[in-house]
Parts: sequence; C-alpha cells; structure tokens
Amino acid sequence: MPTKKTKIKEPTKKPKNPKAARVKKEKPAKTGKKSLFPKNKRVVILLVAALFIIIIGAAQAIILLSMKNKNSVKEAVVKAPEYYFSKDEDLSSFTTIVGERTYEVPAPAPVPESSEQTKKADSTEKESDSTAKSGTEAEGKAASKEVKDTYKYVHLDNASADLKSYKDYLETKKSFIDVTKESTAAESTESKTKSEDTECYQLAGPSSDSKTYLSITLESAGDSVTVTAGKSSESWNDFFKNQWNEQKKVISDIQKQPKSETSIEQAENTVRSQGQEKLKLTESADSYQFIASPGISKIEGKNYYTVRTYKRLPDNTLTYVATYLCDCSDNSVGFQYDEITGQATPLG
Repeated sequence: MPTKKTKIKEPTKKPKNPKAARVKKEKPAKTGKKSLFPKNKRVVILLVAALFIIIIGAAQAIILLSMKNKNSVKEAVVKAPEYYFSKDEDLSSFTTIVGERTYEVPAPAPVPESSEQTKKADSTEKESDSTAKSGTEAEGKAASKEVKDTYKYVHLDNASADLKSYKDYLETKKSFIDVTKESTAAESTESKTKSEDTECYQLAGPSSDSKTYLSITLESAGDSVTVTAGKSSESWNDFFKNQWNEQKKVISDIQKQPKSETSIEQAENTVRSQGQEKLKLTESADSYQFIASPGISKIEGKNYYTVRTYKRLPDNTLTYVATYLCDCSDNSVGFQYDEITGQATPLG
C-alpha cells in the first residue's frame, strides 16, 4: 500500500524578533526655571495692571464726587415752610401769601470768642443766682426767653411790594398790630448800608395759647425779604393793653401842645402854604382842596397828619391827587405819601 504523506504545516506567523533593549537617555541637568514671558512682556503686563488700578481709583473718585454733588444739591434746595409756628396757630407763611419765591436758609451768625467767654461767665453767674432763688422764679426766667426762627426769601422782583402784601395779610386777616419803633429800624440796618429800598416792620398778634403772643419782624434789603418769627411769654391781653396805654399817652402829649400846632385846620393850611412847586402840582395850590384825615398816623416812629389833596372838577365832584404828611411836632411838611404802598417821598 502506498504510504500517505503527511504534510507538515509551516507556521504562518513569523516568529517575532526579540525586542531590542531600550536605552534610557539621560536628560540634561536643569540649569533653572525658564520664564513663560520674555522680560519686556512682563514690564508691559505690570504697566497695564498699574494703569488698571489707576482707572478704577479714578472711577471711584468720580462716583464719590458725583454723589457728594447730588447730596449738596439736595441740601441746597430746601422747601419753604407753609406755616410759621405750629399749624395750630394757622399763620400762613410768606410764600403762601405772596406766591412761590426762592427760599434760602440764613447762615448762622458767627459768635466771636469774646462773646463765648462772656456767655460762659454769664451762665456761671446765672447758675449761682438760680441756686439762691426758688424753683418758681427759675422757671419764670426760662419761660421769658423768646425763641425766634428766621426765614429768608431771595431774588425777588419787588421785595417791597411782597413785604407790604404780607404785612397787609397780618394786619387785616390775623389781627396783628404794627409796633415798629425807631430803635428797631435802627438796629436792623446797623450793619447794612442804608438805602431807600431797606424797610423794617415789627408786628405782634394773638396766639392760640392765651399765655403768649406772636411776634413777626419783616425786613427787606435789595431783592430779599427776611421774616423773623418769635413767640413771647407775655399774654396777648397784657401786651395789647400796654400798647394801648402807650398810644393814649402819645395822643395825650400831642393834645397838650399848643392847638395852633396840632389842629387839623392848621395842618391843612400848612400844606396849602407850601405852594405849587414844592407840592409838585400842575396848577396853583389855591385851586385844590386839602382835607386832613381824622386821627394821627404813626409812620417810622413819628406822628403825622395825613393831608389828602383833591381837585374839584367842572361837575363839582372831587378827584384825588396826592397825600402829604404834616409833622405833628413841628408842623412841617416834608413828604408826599403813597397810602397804598406806604412809601414816603421827600419833597424837594
């Protein structure tokens, strides 16, 4: 029998060559850390950072200044009060009567060092005196102090007219009386340059509290009006009674003077005798009729007869021309008087 040949299969995969041994390469020794940025780039980054800090600081400063300016504007715009004192007094403020005006909070007057020392000395003396007095007397002394608030209105078109309007409101609507004296007017203009547009009036009126009375001082200078409001401890009835007694004394003293110097007829004749030129009339003084008002008018601390001048028309009616002031003390005529505005104009 023929023998079978056995085929020997040769391996299909070639035997892998043995791997060559890996040889580790030695790394060069580190000589130092290398910077990520070149030197010139680092300088630029530092400059940018510094500039950024400066910009942030400037922005914060601008924000703070703007906030400060806003606050200062808010502080500068102060609303004028609608009433003086409390609402219980029902005394309308200056702007409530004359209309909207620019209101300004007056700056407090500086107190000299000498005055402060004087005050300290006075307070020490008062403390020592109060210990020797009863509690009732000390309370009465404290109550006699008058607290005053000041309000100022500026940039007025016609300060005098505004002042007169508010004065008229006090006298006609709130029963205030004019208690202006020469000393008051002199004190108010002591530190100011005297001018024709400077006026000062002091008025007093009843309070809702029967134990006190209200005091209002009106001052105009240039384009501003200052209102000073105070409340005195004296009752209104007592104050009014004292004012009435003083007025009666003035009238009594005038009546004691020679009749020829104080009579109404004499005042009318005195004004007529001034003549056309001085009285600034268009015709001869004899063609006018002069009629003095009954009673005496107290103007800026002096007593006057107010003598009105009329012109008789063809239909036999009288038309008003002007008013003149005849001084009760010396029977002189030196002013023409505007009864509406209260302005006295010197005669040339």
